[in-house]
Amino acid sequence: MKPYIMEVMREASENGSPVMRAMFYEFPEDSECWDADDQYMFGGRYLVAPVLFEGVTARTVYLPAGRWKDIRDGRIYEGGRRISANAPVDEIPVYEKI
Repeated sequence: MKPYIMEVMREASENGSPVMRAMFYEFPEDSECWDADDQYMFGGRYLVAPVLFEGVTARTVYLPAGRWKDIRDGRIYEGGRRISANAPVDEIPVYEKI
């Protein structure tokens, strides 16, 4: 991740793009992303869907159009839909746009 983080930080310093981005920043044409207030993009490649409430071990994640890989198990998902993600206390659901 270090090279990716360096790339995202360089982009932020050169053009002001935020490192942590609201979903609509990357997907302005997707109306679902304008309402997504409990997940975000880390740079342009990683979708992060944290658990926000104590005791929750699964959550719904909206994946915009495209293909997404769960970085925890490598499973590939087609976007443009919501999925149910396991979210045990020691894992944060993160998906890489591929």
